[in-house]
Amino acid sequence: MNKSFEPSISGVQRWNGLLRNGGVLAIIMGVIWVAVNFMAMTLYRSGQPTTAIGYLQLFSQHPALAATTWSLWIMADIMMIPLTAALYITLKPASKTLALGGAIMSLAFCIYDPLVSEWQSLRLVSYSQAYAVATTESAKASIVANATWIANALPLMTFISFFLTIGPLLFAIAMIKSSQFRKGTAVFGIATSLMAEIGAFAAIGVTSYIVGLLYVICVPAVALWFILVGGQMLRHYHKSVPVTNQLAITKQM
Repeated sequence: MNKSFEPSISGVQRWNGLLRNGGVLAIIMGVIWVAVNFMAMTLYRSGQPTTAIGYLQLFSQHPALAATTWSLWIMADIMMIPLTAALYITLKPASKTLALGGAIMSLAFCIYDPLVSEWQSLRLVSYSQAYAVATTESAKASIVANATWIANALPLMTFISFFLTIGPLLFAIAMIKSSQFRKGTAVFGIATSLMAEIGAFAAIGVTSYIVGLLYVICVPAVALWFILVGGQMLRHYHKSVPVTNQLAITKQM
């Protein structure tokens, strides 16, 4: 009897740990997304550059802001890895297929975004500093040549990063079937993820008022969803702690 009961206690304890850590990470990551989105809007308040020289000149004028913006994006991407694991374990009982799909796409985002989109953006920041101190036209031309392919590829990189938010979309759909999340949170998650999917087309030049608006508001909207998810994960954790303690007491008896 004790042998069959031991996994139940251990399983609840592991569940609680994932809820606690995942909930904290979701809230922190959401706050970072809101902050970084504001920083990016401040950086691009006069419009986002469309040429390599435009990026080099802008970033050379605001090096700290530009470097901090993409460094924080990378930090948030890394934080999303354990959060993804927590959401997968939490949502697996509701829908294994949706939870697995969400985890795969979210991990793809966690790998692609920092290693491609954000890293290349940081390279542009580095090039901008070299461009600012270059003393000859030939040196500036060499820097511009190196930065041009990044500037040209950045819209597609951004589009792919936004597209990979299909991971949170699948998680949100799974939440509809889960008793641990409010249905309103699930619906909000679906809506914000779809906003990101549609808004992504603005990054590759689709000119539409609706697409442009969604491109601007989708990041803080998804960030708010992560904060809501984190709060509900922590709420469930605190509710389940007494259950874990009771199981441990019963086992000892």
